[in-house]
Amino acid sequence: MPVAVREVEMVGHDGEAEGTAPRDGAGDTALTMGVVALVCAFVPVIGDYVAALTGLLAVVLGVVGIRRSERGAATNFGASFAGAVLGALAILVVALMFAVTR
Repeated sequence: MPVAVREVEMVGHDGEAEGTAPRDGAGDTALTMGVVALVCAFVPVIGDYVAALTGLLAVVLGVVGIRRSERGAATNFGASFAGAVLGALAILVVALMFAVTR
């Protein structure tokens, strides 16, 4: 009589399966969007719109990345934090430029 073999997935304390790849996409994208937003913040006229949109996206994705790294699902806290800060800085630059020029 054959014995059924059952595979058991090991689950860590945070609910994530052990041995799975880290979910670093949000943090990496936040850093990229933050850099793009900050560069575009200093481009006249059209750069304001691009910087505001990508800066907001960088902040949101940065917060998602930070939360994932706090839960242990991601390993790039620094990139997530830097992306969120750069996005917020770009939004601040756009707001200051708008206030000064209008």
